[in-house]
Amino acid sequence: MGTQPQTHQHSTRDPMLRPQFTTAADAYIKSHPHKGWTWQNHPSGYGYMTRSCQHTRRIPEADSDAEPDTDDATATTPQETLTCKQYIVYSATFQVPAFYFTLHDAAGSPLALDDLVRTTLFHRFAFEGTESTSFGVSLPGSAFPLLSQGDHPTLGTPCWYFHPCESAAAVEEIMAERTSESQWLEIWLMVCGQVVNM
Repeated sequence: MGTQPQTHQHSTRDPMLRPQFTTAADAYIKSHPHKGWTWQNHPSGYGYMTRSCQHTRRIPEADSDAEPDTDDATATTPQETLTCKQYIVYSATFQVPAFYFTLHDAAGSPLALDDLVRTTLFHRFAFEGTESTSFGVSLPGSAFPLLSQGDHPTLGTPCWYFHPCESAAAVEEIMAERTSESQWLEIWLMVCGQVVNM
């Protein structure tokens, strides 16, 4: 008769363990050098992926009576260049990767959440339908914030981060198809890329 098909494979699959994360990160960095990611070792043994890049945010016009029919593609809205430090770290609690980052203006000051969500780090409509406070962004009815503040798990420095449970659930759904384990990080990045301009 053959074996019965398994149901809910995504809930029974083994989690990604730290050695698997390290191996997957090394493979990704080597196969995508143009992405700018590097591996940072740490004395604790808890290494992580990191990169620096630049993003922008629009500076509100002083004159609100600007022509309303200006085409976005040709508009010359002033923009401010921002420095973004990004990290992909292993979450020991959720046993999945997690995306941490900081965004600073030209003077080196960190951005407040209201300014942060209007930068090119995020896709334009990434936070539609969400609820915001000064400390985070949540989906209505969610037990955990989508975007929140917290310390970098290895460095202990203040960062913003996406709660790992949100990305983990989406990746598990895809992994239910039993995609190669080596593709876990690639799929995770694809999921994050729906919100973050990776």
